[in-house]
Amino acid sequence: MSALQLVCFDAADTLFTERSSRAELYADAFAEHGHAISAAQMSSWMSAANTELSRPDAPQPRYSRDWFRAFVGALLTRAGSREDPEALRALLEDRFTRPENYIVFGDVLPCLDALLERGLRLAVVSNWSDRLPGLLRDLGLAHAFEELAVSARVGFDKPDARLFTWLLERMNVSPEHALHVGDHAVNDVLGARRAGLRALQIDRSGQQQPSVGCITDLAQVPGLLEA
Repeated sequence: MSALQLVCFDAADTLFTERSSRAELYADAFAEHGHAISAAQMSSWMSAANTELSRPDAPQPRYSRDWFRAFVGALLTRAGSREDPEALRALLEDRFTRPENYIVFGDVLPCLDALLERGLRLAVVSNWSDRLPGLLRDLGLAHAFEELAVSARVGFDKPDARLFTWLLERMNVSPEHALHVGDHAVNDVLGARRAGLRALQIDRSGQQQPSVGCITDLAQVPGLLEA
């Protein structure tokens, strides 16, 4: 195997997670605008709206401002409202930017420090808004990463291999010298492999069958690289 130079990570549910579920955050924001919707109902609507807006020919990259506006608009339509989605979009953007709404997993900083000590370069590949750099800074993680490939900025979203390719070209690293770690079997593992990277899936729940290429804790990453 080619010598490893770069390890890139997914962001949400790999490096950090929301203190409340996304559906709860959306339901709370909608309630502030007079729309009483349960978190369960909101979760169902969000899944349907996400599918609608994730077509290959979609005009906006996922999690861009225009994408969020369309996403919130689709939810408002389901709620029977003709309200302009911009105010709710701005409110939700603010909620998803606040560091106090997230928890950094305890295995993250020790893993990043161990990889940096080995001389590896680190990056993030994430389907996220253009606010991710500031959030990583506020969560105390930005110092570890040399580059961020963010869907809203680059214009492609995982599992599109072009998001990974963009990162590799920016960092002048060949795919055979790179590894991606993320929680999603399609977005992270398949997407990375399509671009020629090696991939590890992290299953923090431990519910998946143990397999090669699947880990339950980022503390396992440095040891796997040594092996």
